[in-house]
Amino acid sequence: MDSKGERRRIDAIDFWRGFVLVSIFVNHVPGNVFERLTHKNIGLSDAAEAFVFLSGISVALAYGRRFLSGEVGAPIHALGRRALTIYGVQVLLSFAAIAFFVTAAILFDDKGLLAEHGRDIILGDPARALIAIVGLSHQLGYFNILPLYIVLLLGTPAILALARVSGVLMLTVSAMVYVGARMMGLNLPTWPVQGGWFFNPFAWQFLYCIGLFIGLHLRDAMEMRDNMLFAACLAILVASFFVLTDGFHLVPGLWEDLRGSIDVGKTNLGLGRLLHFLALTYVLSHIGLTRFLARTPIHAPLCLIGRHSLPVFAAGSLLSALDQIIQHVRPMPIFEEATLVGIGILMHYIVARAFAGRSSRRRIQTGSA
Repeated sequence: MDSKGERRRIDAIDFWRGFVLVSIFVNHVPGNVFERLTHKNIGLSDAAEAFVFLSGISVALAYGRRFLSGEVGAPIHALGRRALTIYGVQVLLSFAAIAFFVTAAILFDDKGLLAEHGRDIILGDPARALIAIVGLSHQLGYFNILPLYIVLLLGTPAILALARVSGVLMLTVSAMVYVGARMMGLNLPTWPVQGGWFFNPFAWQFLYCIGLFIGLHLRDAMEMRDNMLFAACLAILVASFFVLTDGFHLVPGLWEDLRGSIDVGKTNLGLGRLLHFLALTYVLSHIGLTRFLARTPIHAPLCLIGRHSLPVFAAGSLLSALDQIIQHVRPMPIFEEATLVGIGILMHYIVARAFAGRSSRRRIQTGSA
């Protein structure tokens, strides 16, 4: 594979990762005008599936080849260090979000800011809440996808060990875990509030493994074209859009009537969500949308955002918390609301630029040392 082709493939992953980060931010400010434009409004999946899928591809590109070639120690060390870094970010983000909402609740004398998304436990039992947040057994709403990623990273050496024997074996075992977890109700428990993780790692690992498998065979995956498969995937997308929009607004109540029977739950990665996302991914790849978007002005900024995904995600999470507070305290007209979210999207790019500049300075200093 030539270096230019490899670079284009990595740029494509960075682009879609940047797109996903912006989508997550928009979706984490409920009710804003931009939220109506994200792809969760036209299908059964949303940005969470893309986040996990792209994480699998990225891990495969970063560590998979070395692991499969027998260089095991360095990838395991790198994965552990990455998981520890993300753990630190998760804990700091959770504490920062608590500080934001508690401060706002005091300033505006509005305890309603602490009544939702797991924030009420801070008032009821703060000591246990802090311990649980550090132990990842209590996750605030909108701050619960990084714990899933931590578990997936820690499990990656075992997943790659299976892939080293056979990629098909890896996917088969992963599918069995997915089915078994869903049949037996297996999930990691939460504490002190009883329940399970919002993103069940035993279910979501299947999509991660699919991404990892594709990442290990990226060249073949990018070149795969099958018109019959494309037609089937397109039919899935049209059918899901038809149901989600109540038969193009011609069959009122269709979505509510069918919602409970087509398995679209998020916690356990409902089969409807999984099939829709895979169909969407294949259709977008088949029609060459990434190559088309590479010629548009949004390509470079989103690539930059995707390359610095962790700091951008952290910044976006805190910005979404601030936006939620502002909208709760002072509901805004559409124009002001759109302006607020637009500023948040711009901040994603500014944060990415800042970290890109810092990385460049480090490389220059290292080279001159």
